Amino acid sequence: MKNWIAFVLIIFGLTALGQFKPISKSFTTKDSLAANGISSDDPFLEMLDSLHEAQVFNKNPITYNIRDLNIHNFPLDSIPEYSDSILQLRLQDMSTYSPIEFTFNNKVNRCIKLYGKNRRQMLSKVMGMAELYFPMFEEELERNDLPMELKYLPIVESALNNTVRSKAGATGMWQFMYRTGKYLGLEINSYVDERRDPIKSTKAAIKYLAYLHEMYDDWLLALAAYNAGPGNINKAIRRTGGKKNFWAIQYGLPRETRNYIPSFMAVAYLLNHRADHNLYPVRPKFEIRNVDTVTVKKSIHFNQITEVLCVSHKDIVFLNPQYKRAYIPIKKNDSVRHTLTLPVSMIGDFLANEKTIYNYKNKDVSKAPIDLYANRSEIIHRVRNGESVGLIAQRYNVRVSEIREWNNLSSKKYIHPGQRLVIFSKTNTISAKGYSIQHEQTYNGYLYYTIRSGDTLWDIAKKYQGISANDIMKLNHISARKILKPGMKIKIKST
Repeated sequence: MKNWIAFVLIIFGLTALGQFKPISKSFTTKDSLAANGISSDDPFLEMLDSLHEAQVFNKNPITYNIRDLNIHNFPLDSIPEYSDSILQLRLQDMSTYSPIEFTFNNKVNRCIKLYGKNRRQMLSKVMGMAELYFPMFEEELERNDLPMELKYLPIVESALNNTVRSKAGATGMWQFMYRTGKYLGLEINSYVDERRDPIKSTKAAIKYLAYLHEMYDDWLLALAAYNAGPGNINKAIRRTGGKKNFWAIQYGLPRETRNYIPSFMAVAYLLNHRADHNLYPVRPKFEIRNVDTVTVKKSIHFNQITEVLCVSHKDIVFLNPQYKRAYIPIKKNDSVRHTLTLPVSMIGDFLANEKTIYNYKNKDVSKAPIDLYANRSEIIHRVRNGESVGLIAQRYNVRVSEIREWNNLSSKKYIHPGQRLVIFSKTNTISAKGYSIQHEQTYNGYLYYTIRSGDTLWDIAKKYQGISANDIMKLNHISARKILKPGMKIKIKST
């Protein structure tokens, strides 16, 4: 009976697979795995996976053939333009099918022209990448009963780039600041930054958007608050006498936010009318249909995976951007579930060789990522007037090259006052060179610290091992509301 079922499945599978064209070939061949003494995936299970993929995705085939997509027969270099009345009508139609009110005005019109003319290459690229990310966005939006059009937001935020970091420190596809990410429950440490995790950051972003909409009961205000923060929106509402309408309060908002909503509307419009504007997706390397995740049980370096399975290190890094140092840390009895994203074609091979991968050691699989930051604390440093990367490096006893690496700063990139920098400082080793920590030892076991401009109790406590802001407040009989004035001395228990 089992043999008969297998025969039917194989015949049916071959028929379906004959019609199915995979997006790309596997990272490696089964022959190369066998040659290296590595186990291959079970061929019958591999066939069932391919059969399932063919049946699901052949019902909704994706094409990147411009001849098929160019329904208006435009010349490839043509940039179509439409009258204001047509653009207005199309945006009104979009509003009919969305809780978000799409508006046509001069600002939106300018943004449509900007993206439609000057950013065509970027739009084509993100249209291709959308095949990897949009199905996930749509599933989460549907689960939370939010407008599907919100899937266009990360295009405006980051052009769907998981590793991008703004000058202000906002990170990932959804551009979360450090504090917002932590508030939303995202893990951010020396090895993992879940702001860069496409799945977890998407869930956090949708949770945050739902919260903002509940606060304002207006999607444009919620989107503006996502960009500028609720505090700025509330101040703008107060300045305009309590008006709760984005277009009415826009001039009380930062310039970036004033352009944010028109940009969102322009991107949503152009992706809904891509054929009308002669826009076509660039074929991506990965689509949602040919990637999957596995749970990692032990700490693992990406080199272990690439060496054992002969796969591309670059692709593993691209699919797993949340692991900042190509290393997945797993603690003993860790309740946190860490996953690894791989092409579907490699999932079976990974599971078949899981023990070998965990135990694999060679000169290229270094323990450096584990030891390098084990005794360091992660500090968020706010740049002050007159500071340079070199001066900050001296303060924290780290190298300039390390600060540039941690913060994606090129040698040509300047830092500016107010910018937040991530520093991995060795515990209790903040230097007095070039950036003095004003204290002096006394005979009774206390240090006396001289307050500098911009200091907070939290900042000061971070400089001394085993000392908290509460410890400083109790010892000095001050409250959290106490204003720290430059030159003021506070007592700190020596450790």
